[in-house]
Amino acid sequence: MKALFLGNVAADTASGIKDRLPPGLRVEILGDPQQLTHSPEAAADADILVTNHWRAQYPPAPQVKLVQSVATGIELIDIAGLPPRVTICNAFGHETAIAEYILMVMLVWSHRFREIESNFHTRSSWQPSWVQSGAPHGEILGSTVGIVGLGRVGYEVARRAAAFGCRIIAANRSTREPGKGVEQVFPLSELDHMLAECDYVVLCTALGPETEGLIDTRRLGLMKPSAFLVNIARGAVVDEDAIYAALRDHTIGGAALDVWWRYPDATDPERRPSRHPFHELPNVIMTPHCSGWTEGMVARRWAEVAGNINRFVRGEPLQNVVVTT
Repeated sequence: MKALFLGNVAADTASGIKDRLPPGLRVEILGDPQQLTHSPEAAADADILVTNHWRAQYPPAPQVKLVQSVATGIELIDIAGLPPRVTICNAFGHETAIAEYILMVMLVWSHRFREIESNFHTRSSWQPSWVQSGAPHGEILGSTVGIVGLGRVGYEVARRAAAFGCRIIAANRSTREPGKGVEQVFPLSELDHMLAECDYVVLCTALGPETEGLIDTRRLGLMKPSAFLVNIARGAVVDEDAIYAALRDHTIGGAALDVWWRYPDATDPERRPSRHPFHELPNVIMTPHCSGWTEGMVARRWAEVAGNINRFVRGEPLQNVVVTT
């Protein structure tokens, strides 16, 4: 059997798990998918494709039976470009890292940490403290946190936020029972009712027809003027123009954005993440899609990918099956 690792993340994965792959498995690594154009034979005899993206215009891979994603989302995998009877599996291990990120930005925002630390660091400003009777900063105790998408990440956020004394409510596409620190779960059709209650709105949902553009101008207007939005889902879950205007005009208090509408490519490796200058807004925490990118996540995800490849070679049931064509 042969496994083709395609793309830079897959190439890193191959290096990290090479000692855990089945004996006799042939491995080929193409860090740049464009290499397929010049090496179509790399896909032609592959039984396993390890990647987070596949395009219909790529050279055919007629023997592939397993597509093992190196990410959780599979929206960049063009299923129509794959042969029939292929099983597509994803990988997790990111839940802890992202949940920690979400609590971190909530705390940074409520405690005005960036502003206070920067002013003290650069000009020794004691103004925001009791020493000069400055305005006290906030805390997240007693806040209402609304989680949109109550899956693996959402439940990890709920567990941690509840430990900080937050009230947790959620909205989800499919039925979920409250519990694990969650007080109430709204159907996604009743999201509007949830938003008005929230001090923090945390987007953890997958991207799909029901969630693309889910947070638009109207829904941003339903949120409290002090509300803080955290998006670790996908950029397209939020209307780009609407969120920029809402932050610029202080319709909501602020946001932490870790996912975007534009990403770098080979022609523009330093591409701006949006058409709008979010970087000019003081009420935005911006990070480059790194909320889940921790050492622990990498180790857990590599273990999942290696485990599934071994199961496939041994003919055992696979884990994290998303779809079978």
